[in-house]
Amino acid sequence: MPLANSYNSLAQNNEQPEYQCLWEPFAVDPASSVTNALPTAAGTVGWVPGCVLAFNTAGVGSYPGPGGDSGGSGNPTFPNNWTVQYVDPAPTTSTTYLAGVLLGVGTLGAAAPAVPNTIAGGPALQAMVGVRGLAQVYVDNTTTIGHTLICSTTHIGNASDSGGATRTFGTCIGIALQAVTVSAGPVLCWAHIDFP
Repeated sequence: MPLANSYNSLAQNNEQPEYQCLWEPFAVDPASSVTNALPTAAGTVGWVPGCVLAFNTAGVGSYPGPGGDSGGSGNPTFPNNWTVQYVDPAPTTSTTYLAGVLLGVGTLGAAAPAVPNTIAGGPALQAMVGVRGLAQVYVDNTTTIGHTLICSTTHIGNASDSGGATRTFGTCIGIALQAVTVSAGPVLCWAHIDFP
């Protein structure tokens, strides 16, 4: 996908740059029970931009034919149960399956309109997932510029400063580009993200 186009790289006219990263579209997990609340002092992060996302480990299913066509799927209830790849806020146990950083649901900068599993008829929500470049990420501890960001082990959908641990491709979120102090809940931190 192209670079998200809401950024202002020179910060002209006193405008804050938002994102400058490559992104991919994925489906919001319709079974997700993650609340749609803004970050709280307890560390909760819902379906809001800056949330760290992980892939659903169930995978994408096996029924669509080659190239996604309808021929030879072998699905006895075809065409009614196509499967897609879902994303959900990253659990505290995530070391793999990390998908990226949420840039918006449906449109850039938008949070999910409701808790996904409460939407009647099943949600048709698309997550814009930042995978490489500059983005703001919710962190739940104080960061140091240049430190590796990893998935939080205490708060769902958050990142944490690793304390200077060596980067491992595929298991880390990226590099902190901003020193932020966290005292009462997660805050946004500029980072260079790099997901496989």
